[in-house]
Amino acid sequence: MSEQSRALIQRHWNLANARDWSAFAQLLHPGLLYEVPQTREYIEGGQGYLEMFSTWPGDWTASVKHLVYEEAKAVCVIDFVVGAEVITGISIFEVSKGLITRVTDYWPEPYEPPARATPHMKRRPE
Repeated sequence: MSEQSRALIQRHWNLANARDWSAFAQLLHPGLLYEVPQTREYIEGGQGYLEMFSTWPGDWTASVKHLVYEEAKAVCVIDFVVGAEVITGISIFEVSKGLITRVTDYWPEPYEPPARATPHMKRRPE
């Protein structure tokens, strides 16, 4: 099962880079929870997570640098590239029955979150 988790997360990034949103949607549990603890942002639902990716501004790509996985969880370090800027991202994925059920993103560089094009992104109070 853990090899399936690795393949699922690699497919997630490959499809996101290809902008194949129809296939990307098939990887997501409808009740997926997404969270960015650093900025207190979160999304409830796979559709909102899909919309966040599909509306992210700019011509970006993500390349997997490290992927550690087990049966129900994976930790992934990526280089997120937008133009000449390279940002390190750390994502913790939880999976169940072949679908991504939860994603927690950490961005080591401090920042204020950008304006979002999706109403699904919310922000927790301080």
